[in-house]
Amino acid sequence: MRKIKCLLVVFITVLACEAEPEKLDFSKFKITDANGQSIIKIDEKGTITKNGDKVGCVEKNGIISDKKGRTILKLGEDETLFLDNEGKAVIRVYKNGEFTSSSGELIQWSDAGELIKGEENTGITIYPIEKRFLQIASILLYLYYVI
Repeated sequence: MRKIKCLLVVFITVLACEAEPEKLDFSKFKITDANGQSIIKIDEKGTITKNGDKVGCVEKNGIISDKKGRTILKLGEDETLFLDNEGKAVIRVYKNGEFTSSSGELIQWSDAGELIKGEENTGITIYPIEKRFLQIASILLYLYYVI
């Protein structure tokens, strides 16, 4: 009986260690351009489509991969810094979707779900408007759309 208890404790410990924490919170959403055309969609499984074509996948553990399954970016331990597949820093995107573009402009989302670049409304919107989607929406725009 004692051996069974010990094995059970070891088994539960191993399972707990293997479970990866959820770093990204997402569900089905879409990003549209100024004309209302869908430019990026993500489904409930994390499949990313751009203009109707599958381009990759996002996982709740923070890994973004291309359509062949190769890691493009992974979310670092602080849950704001995205790293490439070699562990080098690429971009910092905060939970609220805010980041600084390569040209130094602040990119952020309005309460109405509109993407703002500096002081200018880009015409890009997210639907549904949920704050938990903004980080992943920003990183997908960074990867797949010129903003």
